Amino acid sequence: MDVNIILSIIGALISLVAVLIIYNARRIVRERFGIGDQNSGAITLKIIGAILFCIGMVIMLFNLR
Repeated sequence: MDVNIILSIIGALISLVAVLIIYNARRIVRERFGIGDQNSGAITLKIIGAILFCIGMVIMLFNLR
């Protein structure tokens, strides 16, 4: 298999996980972590998800060229 295809799939999976983290941030904070303030935990997870999404898209962008 070509390395570009593998890296594009990895980038797509990273982006998919990031979107799921952003979408379910409040539920993840409530179920997984014992953080008293759910708003700050959800915002932190959304920021992490946005960064992961950007990383996944950059990986895919550079592999399409």
